[in-house]
Amino acid sequence: MQELKVVADYMYLQQMRFGSRIDYKVDCQVNEELVMVPTFTFQPLVENAIIHGLSPKEEGGTIRIRIWQRGKRLYITVGDDGAGMEKEQLIQLKERLCQEKEGDVGIGLGNVYRRICAMYQGSIVEVYSRKNAGTVIRIDIPQNFSKKK
Repeated sequence: MQELKVVADYMYLQQMRFGSRIDYKVDCQVNEELVMVPTFTFQPLVENAIIHGLSPKEEGGTIRIRIWQRGKRLYITVGDDGAGMEKEQLIQLKERLCQEKEGDVGIGLGNVYRRICAMYQGSIVEVYSRKNAGTVIRIDIPQNFSKKK
């Protein structure tokens, strides 16, 4: 999966910058040759996790990407154990995502949200966050997009 390579290269650069303050883990439980993920899905979410989640914390933290299938759906989570958001901030972010107006949400998350929803009918993009515990973006995509062998 090309997206994992892109984010691995990005994380290499960030780890050079932040050193041991940032850890990065991937748990991919799908056949990467059979699954296609839209270009620049992971990198903007990982970048947000670093900027908004981990860099404000002096001790840094961990970014985790998990990819798995259940039935006819593909699930992707990109999460961090960083600064997180207050409940009110999270509610406002979710409201702005649902409005789908350009510029109302950060460029990275907004673009990922709009692309996933436009490309995959029935897809779901959810944001979970808790102050001082971190943030998780969960993407749920119908399995009608797999590459054929």
